[in-house]
Amino acid sequence: MKRLAFLSLLIPTLIAPIQVQAQQYDPAGNCVRFPQQPNPEAETRYLLSHPNTRVCPGPNPNLAGQGRVLDQISSDRVNNTTRLIGAMSGRQ
Repeated sequence: MKRLAFLSLLIPTLIAPIQVQAQQYDPAGNCVRFPQQPNPEAETRYLLSHPNTRVCPGPNPNLAGQGRVLDQISSDRVNNTTRLIGAMSGRQ
């Protein structure tokens, strides 16, 4: 019971700083705006703790950069899957 009480106090304390990072909710776009000063770790923690949350696009989106990131993620997934299949079949 003491552990449960401790967790009930600890979890909100840890989540509060994460929620500060996304104070600006845009009801028109149904998305969250992060502050102009980026904090990638806090933003990632927020998005992981709030799945299916849409993020509003920035004022000057870098479409070429976004494309490169998506391509890199795709190739990383293919490489990881290939390595995993190889490891499972004993080919590594």
